Amino acid sequence: MDAILDVVVKIALMVSLGFFLRKINIITEELQKGLTNLLLTAILPFSIIASSGYIRTAALTRGLLIVGAAAVTYYAVAIILMKLTSDRLPFGEKKKRIFITMTVFQNTGFVGFPLMQALFGSEGLLLAVVFNMSYNLFMFSYGVQLLSGEKADIKKFFLNPISISSVIAILIFISPFRLPDIVAAPIADVGAMTIPISMMIIGASLAPIPLRSILSDRGAYLISFIRLLALPGLMFIAMLFLPIDPVTKSVIVLMSALPCGSMNVMFSEKYDCEPEFAAKTVVQSMLLMTITLPLMIYLCSRVFT
Repeated sequence: MDAILDVVVKIALMVSLGFFLRKINIITEELQKGLTNLLLTAILPFSIIASSGYIRTAALTRGLLIVGAAAVTYYAVAIILMKLTSDRLPFGEKKKRIFITMTVFQNTGFVGFPLMQALFGSEGLLLAVVFNMSYNLFMFSYGVQLLSGEKADIKKFFLNPISISSVIAILIFISPFRLPDIVAAPIADVGAMTIPISMMIIGASLAPIPLRSILSDRGAYLISFIRLLALPGLMFIAMLFLPIDPVTKSVIVLMSALPCGSMNVMFSEKYDCEPEFAAKTVVQSMLLMTITLPLMIYLCSRVFT
């Protein structure tokens, strides 16, 4: 429990620092965008590749396969459940589409990768990489098609630094080849910046949003409840009955307990599908995760032992 508390406190301090630096305008809007691009195009991919040096064991290989199967099952079931739920809500057509994508598609990369790495090291990051592959498959096919009404070009979205580095990491991991230390060391050093920079960016993104408007939207609360508690709660119950090792179980549950993905906002802006509601919901779920994620982390640490 002390190790879990240590990680939660560190993350809270990093997020608070980013919030403070944005408030005093050291992190400007332009700098925040630059840091985000740097994180997604270089630092995070290096962190993913660095995780491939983890010693391959039969247990971890089995864990990767289990996470892949669990993630595909999660997205398939969640899409069906949320589509049925949205049909019963008094929302307009566009808001129903956002409801589905917001509840189903979480922030697997920006929040999930550094969190799993902080909690479980390279093993956790590798497992998160596999989960994220399923996210890409469903988000850039079903998700884009739902929000746009158009057929998505899946190839375009898979050819990005995170997807490419994920494939490279998995290929290195399953092969007998390992990067030489002279190359692996600087890659690991760059990748080590992932956690502090990503958490500071999250804090900075919360600073400009008026708290009152975020906390007054009932529709956003419904989405946050489903995204942060209901769906991960169902996944937690499912994991109780499966003979899987504790780390794999925890990663599966916690990856399903992440806040709404920022990609939802980008696509809602692009396709004019309730972008303001989408932005509000993402920020609200980010705020509420500071309560729900430590709760889920504690629950996993106590039960999956």
